[in-house]
Amino acid sequence: MRGYVTFRLGERCFATPLDEVREVVRLRELEALPGMQAPLAGVIVLRGVPLPVLDVRPEGAGRAGGDVIVLERAGGEAVGVAVDAVLAVRGEHEFAEARSAAPANLPSYVVEVLQDATGPVLLVNLERLLELTAAA
Repeated sequence: MRGYVTFRLGERCFATPLDEVREVVRLRELEALPGMQAPLAGVIVLRGVPLPVLDVRPEGAGRAGGDVIVLERAGGEAVGVAVDAVLAVRGEHEFAEARSAAPANLPSYVVEVLQDATGPVLLVNLERLLELTAAA
C-alpha cells in the first residue's frame, strides 16, 4: 500500500509520497544565517545537528510556526521543507479512484491530481519543487 503525507500551503492541500519523507517536525524557531538566499530560510537544530530549511510557503517565508517535512536526499544529506501545516498521513485507499495525470499547465513538480471528499489534492515531488525553487 502506498501512503502520502498531506500538507497545506496557503489554502491548497498537497500530498507527497510517504516513502520520500524521513520525518516531520514542528517549526518552532528558524535561525537565519549570514549570506542566505531564498529559498533557504535558515536552519533548525534537529537532535544536535543543523538542518537547512527551505521555505516554500506562499506568505511569511522565513517565519517560525508551521511544520517541517524532512527529506533524505541522495548521499544521506537531509533537508527540511517548511510548510504551513502537515495534515495527516493517509493511505492510497483514502483517495477516490478518479485520479488524473497533472494537466500540462501545472508546474512540473505536480505529478498527479488525487481526489478526496474535500476536492483535488495535488501530489507533488518535493525534490523537484526544491530544484525549481533553487533555480529561480
